[in-house]
Amino acid sequence: MTMKYLILFFFLFISSLLSAQVTNPTSFSVSYFGETVIHPGLKMGLTYDLKRWEKSKTKRNGVKKNTIQGFELSPTVGFYYHKDYQTGIFILPEFSYTRTKTNGNFITYGFGAGYMRSIIPSVYELNSNGEIEKIHTGNNYFVTNYFVSFGRDLTHKQKLPMKIFLKPQFMYALPNYETGVLYFAFEFGISYKLTKKETK
Repeated sequence: MTMKYLILFFFLFISSLLSAQVTNPTSFSVSYFGETVIHPGLKMGLTYDLKRWEKSKTKRNGVKKNTIQGFELSPTVGFYYHKDYQTGIFILPEFSYTRTKTNGNFITYGFGAGYMRSIIPSVYELNSNGEIEKIHTGNNYFVTNYFVSFGRDLTHKQKLPMKIFLKPQFMYALPNYETGVLYFAFEFGISYKLTKKETK
């Protein structure tokens, strides 16, 4: 499958999801995005609630435990800068499941699929005059990511309409070498609530 077909599939997939879920975004996020932690970048996105519900469970000691659970779609954009290797710019929608405790602590499991463009520095070639000149080059990739996010919803205790989170993840890019290439990335960020979503 060529890259143009992967990009087309990506846009059709996102369009169908958003058209099926007529809603406003519930939050906006911004985070530090570190490829292999230390190579800096930035990531931003919107979150759409696909479904939310509250679940109650009574323990053996009679204590009732409530959690808020839900599925979410988060279109994101971002970049990272790796000196002397490449700069990566990506569009990466993510689908996730979140479980939030009454104290505000939450955990999220998810994956994403999208497009990444790399910009490679310090590449030179001979021009038609036989002179060496610097050129701008890069590669197009179909990229996926797989993550677990840990955080705290500050609405519960501090009455602030935001969340803070830590998000380690693996990214897998194709085509690259024979079997693709695996990246590790780490996010630390905040998510600001735009609307109040009632559980159903």
